[in-house]
Amino acid sequence: MAGPPKPDPKKADAGKKPAEDSQEQPDVEQVLFQGPLFGRESNLKTNAKLVQAALVPVKQMMSEALSRRAHTVLMEPREGRVSIRFVIDGIPFPAAAVPGQKGVAMVQMLKLLAGLDPNDRKTAQAGGIKAEYDKLPFQLMVESVPAGGGAERVRIKIENRKVLRQKPSEVGLPESLKLKIRDFTSSRSGVILICGPPDSGVTTLSIVALHSVDPYLYSVYNLADMRGKELINVTEFKPEPGHDMELTFDRILRREADVLFLNPLTSPQDAQTIFQYSDRLSFIMEIPANTPIEAMQKLISWVGVDEVVKGLKCILTQKLIRKLCDDCKQAFRPNPLLLKKLGLPPETSVLYRAPVPPPPEDVKAQTVEELCADCDGVPYHGRVAAFEMLEMTDTMKEVIAAGGDPEAIRRQMTADGQTTLQKDAIRLVADGKTSLEEIQRTFNPGGSGAKKKPMKARPKPPAQG
Repeated sequence: MAGPPKPDPKKADAGKKPAEDSQEQPDVEQVLFQGPLFGRESNLKTNAKLVQAALVPVKQMMSEALSRRAHTVLMEPREGRVSIRFVIDGIPFPAAAVPGQKGVAMVQMLKLLAGLDPNDRKTAQAGGIKAEYDKLPFQLMVESVPAGGGAERVRIKIENRKVLRQKPSEVGLPESLKLKIRDFTSSRSGVILICGPPDSGVTTLSIVALHSVDPYLYSVYNLADMRGKELINVTEFKPEPGHDMELTFDRILRREADVLFLNPLTSPQDAQTIFQYSDRLSFIMEIPANTPIEAMQKLISWVGVDEVVKGLKCILTQKLIRKLCDDCKQAFRPNPLLLKKLGLPPETSVLYRAPVPPPPEDVKAQTVEELCADCDGVPYHGRVAAFEMLEMTDTMKEVIAAGGDPEAIRRQMTADGQTTLQKDAIRLVADGKTSLEEIQRTFNPGGSGAKKKPMKARPKPPAQG
């Protein structure tokens, strides 16, 4: 199986690359599957033929993905084969293509390991596998979706349980936004929403927002299904059987709660109940929407403009951007006109970029791949987040009350000096965390895009950190 563009030099060697069809790999670091998550069971003995045919290839695939820092594995049926891709720092890279029958067996094996029904190919299923790799704990969240003709698409999201990213400092949330969340919840009223497109870290960001609340000054309760994730200084609250949302809120008010963390907001009925209580409780939760403006429009359609103006505090989102490799990024002195265009202080003396290819005529100069051999000249390692917060200022309330035109909302955010994704991305450039080229690629998906060359094999791939 191929190797990726960006290994982690800080991790110990994990052994040689496994051969795709080899049945014995004693010298290769292999993932250890430790059973299904969420209380499910997996009986391997009753599926002995499947285990014999597919367990080793699945272990090889997941070991390779973990060694290459992949955060997602995609398995998709193609003509007579199954295509496997590793998503690394948000970019999908081709990893392998296996024959159709073998690919189907691997899909069934993954479902069996996750405690799902391997024989049901007509129903979407979701589960998880507890795993260990290089002495690190992982959760492999498995989702299968029917693709017709008995084929299935599978997405495996990889979570390193040692890297929780629950605190504002752990995701790079600016102190100013953390303080705004604290200020919004200090009144013990109002709704704070978190949104974003799929695979943008919305759930993580919602937990970070919750942990921005000062738990020593305010009583914070959780009513959400955390699927095994633990919250810090938050009291778990289980609704009584048969109690609706109103009865549950009444019970929790009697406990003098200040802030509630809820499951994602997905229905008008729940939204209306929450806003009825938003003058007595602070709420933090996700809402399915790609952008804050889209979330705002959905919320208005659910509860009406008046309730939004009265009860909403802010909508928070983030965008993950590839981080420049610290070992090979190059400093350069920016042109004053560029600084002015970016809105950076004129005294900014240095910015950073990826290594610049040498002039074609200089045959002795090192290539980008040679300058940054550890990351194959990509050269990015990990991701950082740019943030956006749509705040319900007095002026923004006027815009929303007047109809909430998206362009008007965007203009008002700029006029209010609110944090936008583009503005915060420039902060990351100024801090030397990413490059202008990466910002342009991220915000211009129709452009040239990231380089997606096939991953090269490596003899000793490092483990994910």
